[in-house]
Amino acid sequence: MKVNHSLFESMLNAKGINKKSFSEYSQIPYYTVAGWKKSGNVPAYAMVLLKSIPSPQIVTAKQLIDAGMPRAIFWNNDLHKTVPNDIFIISTLIRAYNDFVVKKFFEFFGEDTVLAALIKHRDKISDKLINRVMTHTNNGLAYA
Repeated sequence: MKVNHSLFESMLNAKGINKKSFSEYSQIPYYTVAGWKKSGNVPAYAMVLLKSIPSPQIVTAKQLIDAGMPRAIFWNNDLHKTVPNDIFIISTLIRAYNDFVVKKFFEFFGEDTVLAALIKHRDKISDKLINRVMTHTNNGLAYA
């Protein structure tokens, strides 16, 4: 399975890294990573590796839009305002919970970061919301 190169580029930008950094992290030669642009396709394993790179501690709505999240989901009108990950995750889930959002958050932030945000802000969210998000991990829907 091949992935469109523009999606790969968007995810790199969303994670705040360049091709050279990805090459070093993944131990894939830089010329190989750079060559994916010419072919227009990226191997699926590269996206798996990219998703495993830790996300930044602060995030903007723009980064998530670049990673494929619809603009309509975000509560923040300023797309470039930086917000701590945990606050961003909880605020968005409270306002726009659905399976798609949870999937995208697991892809972008990683399952551990999303679950850590839920635990940290447990007193501010309902048990029902926590259980619905946890259902994704318990059913193997964590989209690794």
